Amino acid sequence: MLLITLLIMQRGSNNTVTDVPVLIPCARSQQQGQATFLEESDYDNRPVRPLTDADLNGKSKNQPLRKMWDTEGKVFAGLVSLLKGLQTKDQLATTQARERLIEAIALRDGVVVTPDMLRATSGICGLKPAEAEKIALELSTLDSRSSADVKWLLSTYFSRALDSVRLVLWWSGTQFRPALYCPDLKSALYTFVLMKVVAGRGWGVCPFCGLFFVQTRSDQNYCSVAHREAHRVARWRAKKVLKSKHKKKGRKNVTHKTR
Repeated sequence: MLLITLLIMQRGSNNTVTDVPVLIPCARSQQQGQATFLEESDYDNRPVRPLTDADLNGKSKNQPLRKMWDTEGKVFAGLVSLLKGLQTKDQLATTQARERLIEAIALRDGVVVTPDMLRATSGICGLKPAEAEKIALELSTLDSRSSADVKWLLSTYFSRALDSVRLVLWWSGTQFRPALYCPDLKSALYTFVLMKVVAGRGWGVCPFCGLFFVQTRSDQNYCSVAHREAHRVARWRAKKVLKSKHKKKGRKNVTHKTR
């Protein structure tokens, strides 16, 4: 669905996040265009309008959406960071995004590590307390497949949020346009921000700090020059440590001939 949407995106002057409007149910007084794609029984009860930047800024009157953004923001940032880390093959960014995502999901879902789980992970040989707590949180938050496969983790959580989104033909009031209809606020939020981030239309997620930032240009990947350089140095150090481990492992595997 997302791939199709990205392929049909065109430049325009619509006041929506992307050139493919993201539609949400709204009050009759806010209605724009006509939801001609809905069943007759739903048409009169579900007026729609496009989602815009104003719905997520600090002055928004749409309190339910703003509160949801406050709850889902860290989860979404973790998912986008994970997506970008995998796309750029940045191992450090992928690892950090995965850790932030697990913490965000646990916080959102109210996951608490039980004493029994902490004792079980603490018993693993060689684990420090902080490492044991991190593993215990992961085991309490993710299913086994999502824990083992980072691509599965990314796809599972994004797909769940986008499951109800439909690609429709919307009458805007002046013309028919392809649009994404989101019957609930959560799916609208994920669709709205994901489309904007992927299209490079003003928002990004910094790989170093994992926070959203406003882009000053479309190819800006970090919230600041300092974080860009800090991540570059951290990535260099991580590769150096990994290379050193491989060398040590290679030495251990060398067999010495006896005379």
